[in-house]
Amino acid sequence: MPKNVAGVLAASILAGLFGFACWVWMRPALNPSIEEGRAVADAFLTGVRDGKTGDVWATTTPEFKSAEGRERFITRLKKNAWVRETMVYSSAQHVNVNGNERIEFVFTSDKSGKPVRLLVGRDQRQWKVDRLSF
Repeated sequence: MPKNVAGVLAASILAGLFGFACWVWMRPALNPSIEEGRAVADAFLTGVRDGKTGDVWATTTPEFKSAEGRERFITRLKKNAWVRETMVYSSAQHVNVNGNERIEFVFTSDKSGKPVRLLVGRDQRQWKVDRLSF
């Protein structure tokens, strides 16, 4: 193999490896830290408790909005008034969602003892509520 071809090939391989390493190092995290996720989930539940459904809706990911729908979301909150009770942070646990490990934040109603589970996901550069179950 001529020297020029070998040099170009070696440079191409090194550039590819460097690009891959940068992508791995700089790609956005799938999960927030426990503190970041808990803060997002807590703010979401505080908004629900305060009846700020429009503000709360804005703090959800496009996936949440697509799966839930605004009217369905509001109806669900109205039918389950206990979700407006004061919620206390219970735990953060790893769960598998579509083959990806995610962190689920669990809050429990101070009054009824019922749990609310939230996943927090990235929407561009912000952490937002990605899934809500109760």
